[in-house]
Amino acid sequence: MKTSFKNLLLLGVGAELLILIISHLIAHDFAEVLRLSARYSGRLSGVLFLVVFYLYVTPLPNKMESGSPFMNYLKVFTILHLIHFGFLAGNVWINDITLIPVKLAGGSLAYLMIILAPWVFQKLKVWMQLVYFYYVSLVMIITYLARAKGDFEGAEPSLLHWIFIGTYLLACVAFAIQIRKNKKAGLMVVLAIGIAGLGNVHAQQFNPIKDYQSYIENEQVIAENKLPARASFVAEYPAKDAYQLLSGTWKFNWVRNPKDRPIDFVGKTIDVGEWDDTPVPSNWEVQGYGIPIYLNHQYEFADHKHPIAADMEFVDNIYPADPGNVPDQYNPVGTYVKEFDLNKNWSAGQSILHIGAMKSGGFVWLNGQYIGYSQGSKLPAEFDISSALRVGSNQLVIQLFRWTDGSYLECQDFWRISGIERDVYIYNRPHTQIQDFEVYSVLDASYQNGVFELDLYVKEQRGGQKVLAEVSIQDASGQEVFYGEQKHTLIGTDTLFFKGDISKVKAWSAEHPYLYSMTIHLKDKKGKLIEQVNRKIGFRSVEIKQGLLLVNGQRITLKGVNTHETDPNTGHVVSEDLIMQDIQLWKEHNINAVRLSHYPRGSRFYELCDEYGIYVIDEANIESHGMYYGKYSLAKYPNWEKAHLDRMERMVRRDRNHPSIIIWSMGNEAGNGINFHEGYDLMKALDKTKRPIQYERSYTESDGNLFDMDSNTDIIAPMYLSPKKFEEMGQALTDRPFIPCEYAHAMGNSTGNFQDYWDVIERYDNLQGGFIWDWVDQSIYKFSEDGQRYYAYGGDYGENMPTDNTFLNNGIVFPDRTPQPGLYEVKKAHEFINFRKKGMSRDNQLRVLIENLYDFTNLNAFEFHFQVKAEGDTLRSIVMDDIEVEPHTGQLVRLSLADLAIEPNTEYMVECAAVLKADWGLLPKGYELAREQLRVQELEQEEAIALKPQSTVQWVDDKDQFSVFNEDLAVVFRKKDGRMISYQWQGREWLHQEMGPYPNFWRAVTDNDYGNKMHQKNISWKYDGLHLELRQLNWSAEETAVKLTVIYGLPVAKTSFRIAYVIHGDGLIEVEAELGMSQVKEDIPRIGLLMQVPVDLNLVTYYGRGPWENYSDRKASTFVDLFQTSVTDMYVPYIRPQENGYRVDNRWMGITDDSGNGLLFVAQAKESFDFSALHMEQNDFDITEGVDYATGNRSKHTIDIVEKALTEVHIDLGQRGLGGDDSWWALPQKEYQLKADKKQAYSFMMMPLLNGNKNQMKSAARYIRNSNRE
Repeated sequence: MKTSFKNLLLLGVGAELLILIISHLIAHDFAEVLRLSARYSGRLSGVLFLVVFYLYVTPLPNKMESGSPFMNYLKVFTILHLIHFGFLAGNVWINDITLIPVKLAGGSLAYLMIILAPWVFQKLKVWMQLVYFYYVSLVMIITYLARAKGDFEGAEPSLLHWIFIGTYLLACVAFAIQIRKNKKAGLMVVLAIGIAGLGNVHAQQFNPIKDYQSYIENEQVIAENKLPARASFVAEYPAKDAYQLLSGTWKFNWVRNPKDRPIDFVGKTIDVGEWDDTPVPSNWEVQGYGIPIYLNHQYEFADHKHPIAADMEFVDNIYPADPGNVPDQYNPVGTYVKEFDLNKNWSAGQSILHIGAMKSGGFVWLNGQYIGYSQGSKLPAEFDISSALRVGSNQLVIQLFRWTDGSYLECQDFWRISGIERDVYIYNRPHTQIQDFEVYSVLDASYQNGVFELDLYVKEQRGGQKVLAEVSIQDASGQEVFYGEQKHTLIGTDTLFFKGDISKVKAWSAEHPYLYSMTIHLKDKKGKLIEQVNRKIGFRSVEIKQGLLLVNGQRITLKGVNTHETDPNTGHVVSEDLIMQDIQLWKEHNINAVRLSHYPRGSRFYELCDEYGIYVIDEANIESHGMYYGKYSLAKYPNWEKAHLDRMERMVRRDRNHPSIIIWSMGNEAGNGINFHEGYDLMKALDKTKRPIQYERSYTESDGNLFDMDSNTDIIAPMYLSPKKFEEMGQALTDRPFIPCEYAHAMGNSTGNFQDYWDVIERYDNLQGGFIWDWVDQSIYKFSEDGQRYYAYGGDYGENMPTDNTFLNNGIVFPDRTPQPGLYEVKKAHEFINFRKKGMSRDNQLRVLIENLYDFTNLNAFEFHFQVKAEGDTLRSIVMDDIEVEPHTGQLVRLSLADLAIEPNTEYMVECAAVLKADWGLLPKGYELAREQLRVQELEQEEAIALKPQSTVQWVDDKDQFSVFNEDLAVVFRKKDGRMISYQWQGREWLHQEMGPYPNFWRAVTDNDYGNKMHQKNISWKYDGLHLELRQLNWSAEETAVKLTVIYGLPVAKTSFRIAYVIHGDGLIEVEAELGMSQVKEDIPRIGLLMQVPVDLNLVTYYGRGPWENYSDRKASTFVDLFQTSVTDMYVPYIRPQENGYRVDNRWMGITDDSGNGLLFVAQAKESFDFSALHMEQNDFDITEGVDYATGNRSKHTIDIVEKALTEVHIDLGQRGLGGDDSWWALPQKEYQLKADKKQAYSFMMMPLLNGNKNQMKSAARYIRNSNRE
């Protein structure tokens, strides 16, 4: 055949077409067609280049003339290589291959030279012709060498590769001879080599084995070969086998140093029979590999206080010097291997590997072929594995690094642990497929009708197919309310648009989460089903108008919690059952919203929130807290923009179809800067619904304040403000809703003044709720050496590891979801129904205003129960089931209290409750969602009770003791310290080891106390309690009673504490205590008397607040009533032991054995006392017995708390409140502090009980409270 240009071009193009046809026949999808075509068209152009080479170096006559074989071949080579470039560009685009700019530059230069060559080659000087050949040759050599190493498109080296390389090298030798004659050519060739070396691995990336640090320590490399983010769905189509779950037992290898990791799986499968078994999903540290680390805001791999790696450097001794850099030698690597069989019926479409979440970054191989890389540990990573997957046996390898540059954006307040944390599976898609879709389902301006739009992204991997797309929406009864269809001829990826209106739509809200069923059918031109997607959608609008957050046109209130993924058994791996347990508890306790702190959850979580009705703030997995908020913040550095925006984009693309998501959050505690401004714009652009976006650090640089937040937040979402600050914000007119993203820090025994927050919130429209920090304590289970299981926290693993101790336990439920007392306070404060007393009518009717705080629910869904009670006895029950109250309105009802049998000296209460008339979602008929107790003092009458005749007493004043006695009674005081050491009645001793009442001004330090440094600032009160100075012990006697007065001096407070005992012949002892004024500024942690009684006094009956633990600033959820419990059950096992088990506002309390024998404590009329009773001592819960807290044990656990053979009883005037505005600074609110600038006094009486029951105790207490013993 003649070597004319026409013939050569026809032959070359024909060869390219043949390559395309063969690729089409053997490939699984269009993406694979492009991969194969790019690869083999490159081989073709390579062969042609060899011919051009040959013709150039062979001295043929007229070789440069137009029409010569050389020029014809050069032109055809140019055209075919441009075709190759087209395939290559399509491959890069379709398969989302990242091209590094500096390397792309060299390849682009090579293509430019090739394009220009046919027109300018003849005009070039010899040295320039040499540069041309050298440069193009080097591009191809480097490309083929890279392919031979297997790091370009996963290609395997072949003999052809080596032939090409050898030929090029021989040509280079031939050129070298000519270069020696031309120094200018030599210089230019060196330059060409440099450019090629920098630039020409054009579509290639780093070697994942050799160059792993170029992945894990390079903020520009966040993924390789990872498929674009899309909505979470698994489509259905008629294939027999299209899904296979790979979660379960995997083989596992763990190394501390990355250089020790296995790498022999590259290019082949390996024998892992000797490797350990491990479950997937799981965290490897929880499985016993490596060390779990807990920190709040430092990087665990770069904590300046406890550095774990010598190669990590710091700026200003705080900030990591090189963000993105992670330890080289201490960076554990976990290698997971799963061997699975693929059924021969597996479909021939596109096969995709789905990894739900892997931390922190990982590489994937399948059957020895490199698949890709991913980081961003809380969103799925999906890879096309079509070319590597095979029928029969397969071996999947996932190799994870504990720390990558991505870890700099994952500095959240939780366990820093690693592994595959969500399910792994493979699934198959047809060549023509629904690639993605975005649902726009809102309400129109009237908020009565639905507006529906669907952007349907359909992908055809072969090209040119005609399809029919159908969209149908059905209501809950199956009635179709929308249908649309489109016929379309696909070329690549096309977008089909559907829209329509739905009249009188049933709107979605958290109260009424009505969902419609949307079905998308994709069919071929004959009507045969290709693929189907079923999806639940909800119609609801979210907008901000006039500074208020509106859902469906209604101002809403978010009664929320922050929530982590945490399970005490599995770490960060959370099952659907546990998610449902959380949602059930949220619904039961009036929690209607959650902020996902601080990362997206698995897709099933959102589906359940859609179904059961929970408002969600979906938060991007971004927290660079360890770089803090100033000039080192990663928010301010453009080179970190890609990493920030990728996490935001992938979250929005995956989750935007969920009606439960009403707010996006860009992240948490990561400073503010350009990356968050760009992120705000990106998230708005990606979401047709235009949900509000919040970011808590959106403060302006010049004058950051809450009244003028930066432009990149739609909500004022600060952290940890006091009720007073809430009030200040409510009193102002703000341009945005005020919804703190974190408040009420619930660490340990906390959640004080929570009702105070909500009293303020309910007064102001722009205060629209907030999110408690947080939902659940994050401790994980650990076993002691003797096999006891306990909750572990920071510092419990490893030696000298970074730790923030127990700061991860901030929940209102324990790790196993057992409610803490604080949860009940939250439920009460969050109630959507208020009962307010509005006085009594003249005909003895109690007026009660019922307020409806629900946003979309009429109170006709409830039955209202009212009980009139007299100190535990129910006198009357009233039920109302026909009350109609629209949202955000109130209605007055009247309760008849006429004809009640009123007794004097009795307290009367009306208890109100709202219970469901019918099942409401997860809540059953009859469930109580709101309650209140109203005291009716209008019914109460006082009447003096005549004192019964008293027995006489005798006394003895010895050198060491003072005794009071008669035939039934014996009371003894020790004179050296004034302490009661014996209290006997009818021969039975009621004190344990001479531990009668003794002054106490301290409590075991709570987490909040530790944070506000009570153990340092207020320590003088504990010191004084331990070093009391007996100043006086005086007594006076009458025939039936003896009065003993003990006065103590407090050496630091420079004041006194007086106790006056009046011992009566009937065994009753009156106790009056008074603390004098002091100049000490710090509040008094506690004022009371501590005593110990025998251990068999284990039953507690009391009339006061209950049934659960309560304190002066956390008692709204506890009613005054008659309760019975055990001393054992009064203990609340906070994970770090601390003050617990308290009860306030008690009129009386009896502590007895099983037979009713014991002691009765009674407050004076119109007074009350606080108490606790435990089988442990106060010091057991404290950090130290003395005053040296620096060397005390702050890391106690529940297994350190053991019941003793005693019962310790505190009868107190009170304690300081718990506080909870935060756990590191804030004191309890002033109204809940005990101040030393005034006298503090209280009194009570105690008497022995024999064979007493609760009715006898109640009668005795009423007699004692109201009889005059003066």
